[in-house]
Amino acid sequence: MSLPFDDSIPQSPPPIPSPPSLNWKYIYKQRYLLHQNWIQGRYTVRDFAGHEEAIYCLQFDEDKIVSGSRDHTIRVFDMKTQQLKQTFNRHKGSVLCLQYTNTLLVSGSSDSTIIQWSLTTGKYIRALHGHRESVLNLKFDDSLIVSCSKDKTIRIWRTEDGALVRILKGHRAAVNAIQFKCGMIVSASGDRTVKVWDMATGELLRTLVGHGRGIACVQFDGELIVSGSSDRTIKIWNGRTGELLNTLVGHTELVRTLQFDDVKVVSASYDKSVKVWDIKTGALLLNLESHTHRVFKLQFNDCRIVSCSQDQRIVVWDFSHGVDTSFFS
Repeated sequence: MSLPFDDSIPQSPPPIPSPPSLNWKYIYKQRYLLHQNWIQGRYTVRDFAGHEEAIYCLQFDEDKIVSGSRDHTIRVFDMKTQQLKQTFNRHKGSVLCLQYTNTLLVSGSSDSTIIQWSLTTGKYIRALHGHRESVLNLKFDDSLIVSCSKDKTIRIWRTEDGALVRILKGHRAAVNAIQFKCGMIVSASGDRTVKVWDMATGELLRTLVGHGRGIACVQFDGELIVSGSSDRTIKIWNGRTGELLNTLVGHTELVRTLQFDDVKVVSASYDKSVKVWDIKTGALLLNLESHTHRVFKLQFNDCRIVSCSQDQRIVVWDFSHGVDTSFFS
């Protein structure tokens, strides 16, 4: 039996639609408007009581704020409603530092431990023991966790299983802040120095000297190092050579926390203020005052600054008024 013969013209598959082209002129305009809001100080402020005691650390994204406190807890709040969504409760001391990714949360405490948690399930994974005093700061990626402590040491751990890889010694006082990037670790200490280490070998590459008192915070982007100190100044250094590039003066007490990008430095202090500076000129652009006590931590993105304080409050400074922010973080 012969198969039926089909003499119809075969249909071409439907064309694949082209992705919509981006309106770069519109995006540029929105970027300009957002920049002008920062420059001219156009923002709204929201604040809420996040914990029953001082809040020492935080991180945020578009959906949530994660904060750690003297009350021994880590709390997750909805960014839009400020409603409490989740609580992590296992540390026996103040939660002094934290960082999270999509799935993992790592925290450090005055109980001298580091704890790894599942951010998705809220479950405890493991505790890392080794530091003999408070864990003051930590940073991690998929491979390694780097922590620093009041015990004057820096420790490197494997993220996967929490195994200790290396201990770095060289600071003469508490190591208050840590950052790593491009194969280098940058640490800041109460001994008034910033040190740069080779992450793979642990070798000390250089020591930056210039602050008149202990250094409380540091950030490193692979090229620049920016540090804040009890001497009330912020210093900008060439991370490759150690050259001091600029000193920002304006805070009246210890500079506890800072972050920078290509355009600005944002800092906060025990003087209760959050300040925004031009990173190239060092000019003070904004002085933000809402906290009533010492500010311990801040983070910013394109649209907002979030800060936390001894006053038990989290403050959100939003610069996106009148701007279509769907193209920005």
